[in-house]
Amino acid sequence: MEQFLDYYSFSAFIKDESLFFDTIAYSWIKEDLYILLEKKEGVYNIHFTSYPNRSEIAKKKPEALNTLIEDFKLDNNDHRKVIQQYLDYN
Repeated sequence: MEQFLDYYSFSAFIKDESLFFDTIAYSWIKEDLYILLEKKEGVYNIHFTSYPNRSEIAKKKPEALNTLIEDFKLDNNDHRKVIQQYLDYN
């Protein structure tokens, strides 16, 4: 997972203080848009989110949320392609 986080420029996992998520890592896309990797009970989900600024991530719930992948698997090429498409958006 560490290599995945590094490759896609995700932050380290942090506890979400807003209690909207459990534990998250995020990668900036552009402006106020982020890809969020949520870890909850050993399952990973990928979300496309919007926060007014980076300092609010893990402190407040997102302004907008679209779940892209439920039960994300590192070895699934289709899952990785979805992430790459969103990160290439910028």
